[in-house]
Amino acid sequence: MYVSSSYESAFAKKDKDDEDKKEKDKDQLVVNAQINLNNVDMKNTKFIWVTAFINGEDFKQDIPISSIDKTKKKVDVELKTDVKNDIFEADTPDEFFVCAYQVGDVLKDYKSLTKFDCNEGDLLSISKPTEIELFKSGSQVYAKSQAVYAAHLTNVNDSNIDKVKIKILAPLSDKKGTEKLVIGAMIKGQIQSEVIEDVQAELDKSKDDTIKRTFTFDRKTDIGLIQVGDRYHACVSGEDLRPPEGSECEKRVIKQFDKPNSLPAR
Repeated sequence: MYVSSSYESAFAKKDKDDEDKKEKDKDQLVVNAQINLNNVDMKNTKFIWVTAFINGEDFKQDIPISSIDKTKKKVDVELKTDVKNDIFEADTPDEFFVCAYQVGDVLKDYKSLTKFDCNEGDLLSISKPTEIELFKSGSQVYAKSQAVYAAHLTNVNDSNIDKVKIKILAPLSDKKGTEKLVIGAMIKGQIQSEVIEDVQAELDKSKDDTIKRTFTFDRKTDIGLIQVGDRYHACVSGEDLRPPEGSECEKRVIKQFDKPNSLPAR
């Protein structure tokens, strides 16, 4: 049977593309976020907003409810990044976090506490995906935020406040030789990060062994108003933080608007 040169060329191109993809995937770090749909309000949610901080990189992705197979119990969100970047190379058990927000009628629900779930974990493998669950049965993440939010409503009128400050602390008394860091903070699906290129120069000017960064977020976000009770996360990443982890993450809930919300992230 005669096979034209155009077909041969097409097959050769496909084989090369497959090989290139396999080669690229070898250098990719994968986190698979599994969203439990049994605990998602499929009727009133228009999309699920997923945000994450993995290996010093931030992720933002929205999943329209209309795109989800309603017969499935879970939806998988694959989050990929390079194993090695300009700051460091991922390894176990580096820490990371993933959050997901159920977004419905934004205008109607703008001043409410958006239903969400967050989970923080360790990288279990570099060569295989690390799995993490969201909205699993028994999660108390949203309930704890809701309790703080409800208590705050009875005490303070903060309708005129339009900024939220988050102060991240990275104590380095045990890692005084650190050269470079990246610090990231997330609140209500919004992420800000900064690379500190010369940690030593900053420590030389400091009165202690702690790197500090304050991030200012607009209280008005695309998925609603940041409220007291909303959970925020922070990660500090750098090759010189090993051992034990090149990335360390912590979390708290917003308690105040009149001064920074402080969080030691390692």
